[in-house]
Amino acid sequence: MKKKFVAVVMSVLVALSLSACAGNGNDKSKETGTQQTTNEAGTKETGETVTAGGTAEATDSGKSYVIGYSPATLNNAFWLAVEDGVKKAIEEKGAKVNLVEVDANGDQSIMNDRISDLISSGIDALLLAPADSTACTSALNQLKDAGVPVINFDTPVDAADLVETIIASDNYNAGYVVGADAAQKMKDGAKILVLHSPRASACVQRYDGFIKALDESGKKYTVVNVLDGKGDQETSMGLVADAVVADPDLSIIFAVNDPSAMGAVNAIDQSSVTLENKIMVYGVDGNPDAKTMVKNGKMEGTGAQSPETLGYDSMIAALTFLEGGTLEKNVVVDTFLISADNVDQYGTDGWQ
Repeated sequence: MKKKFVAVVMSVLVALSLSACAGNGNDKSKETGTQQTTNEAGTKETGETVTAGGTAEATDSGKSYVIGYSPATLNNAFWLAVEDGVKKAIEEKGAKVNLVEVDANGDQSIMNDRISDLISSGIDALLLAPADSTACTSALNQLKDAGVPVINFDTPVDAADLVETIIASDNYNAGYVVGADAAQKMKDGAKILVLHSPRASACVQRYDGFIKALDESGKKYTVVNVLDGKGDQETSMGLVADAVVADPDLSIIFAVNDPSAMGAVNAIDQSSVTLENKIMVYGVDGNPDAKTMVKNGKMEGTGAQSPETLGYDSMIAALTFLEGGTLEKNVVVDTFLISADNVDQYGTDGWQ
C-alpha cells in the first residue's frame, strides 16, 4: 500500500442570514460550490461551501477552525454515514470549519503517519476512530504534545487519558442482543464461526457481549473458529468459503460488523458444499444492505447502531470544547437488535 498522504479537505462554511434567523417562512436554499485543486505534493483539496438556513445558532466566538477527521477507513458505508453526521453538525451549529479528512484504509501505522501530517498542518482538533486501539497511542502522545484535543468516536482508544471524550455505541450490548437471539433459536451443540476484527476494541466488546449471552442461555455450543475478517466483505467471503468446506454443519456465523456478515452470506450463496443446516448469519451495524438481507431471510439479524448520531455528536463535542465548554468523558449511543420481526419498522433505505 502506498504511504502517500491523501487528504480530502472540505471547507464547510455555514452562514446564517438575518432573514433565516428571523424565520420569516420563506423557502430556505442550500447552495454548494466546489472547487478542486491539486498541490505539489499531490494532495487533493476540495473547497465545499454550504450556505444553510434554519434554526441553527452560530458558534459564540465566530472563529474559524481546522478540524481533522480520521476514521478507521472510508471504504465502508458505515463511515460515510458517520461523515454525514459530522457535516450535519457543522451546518446546524452554524460553524466555520475546514474539515480535513484522511483515510488510512484500516492500517494504523499509515493512520499514525497521516496524523503526524495533520499536526504539522496546524489542526485545531481531531475526530479519531482508530484502526487499532493500542497502536494509536504514539499518535495520541504526539497530539497531546502539540496541544491538539482529540474527540475519540466509535472505537475507544486504550489510552483514554489522552482524549477529551469517548463517544461510542454500546458495542457490548450490540453483541449481546445478537447472542441472545441466536441462543434462543439455536439447538444444543450448535457449531459457531466468528468473523472477528480483534485489533479494534469495539469489535472485542461485541464479541464479548455475544459470548456472554450464549453462556447465560445455558445451551451447549462450540465456537469452531475465530477468524480475522478485518471487517471487510471480500476478506470475510473468502474465509467463509473455506470454513463451510471444513465445517459443513455450521449453525451460526457471528460477524463483528455487517460487511463481514454480508461477505459470509455471499460465500454461502455461492458455495457448492451441501450444508447440513441453514446457517444463521448475524452482523453488527444496521447497514441498509444488511437490513435488506435480514428482510429477505439471508441474514438472521444485526446489532444496530446509529452512525450519523456518532458523527453528529462528535463534531458537536469538538466545537463545544474549542468554544470553551466542558465534555462528558464517556458518551454511550444505544444499540438494539434488528431482525425479521422489526426490520420494517426501521426500513432498508437508510440508517436508523
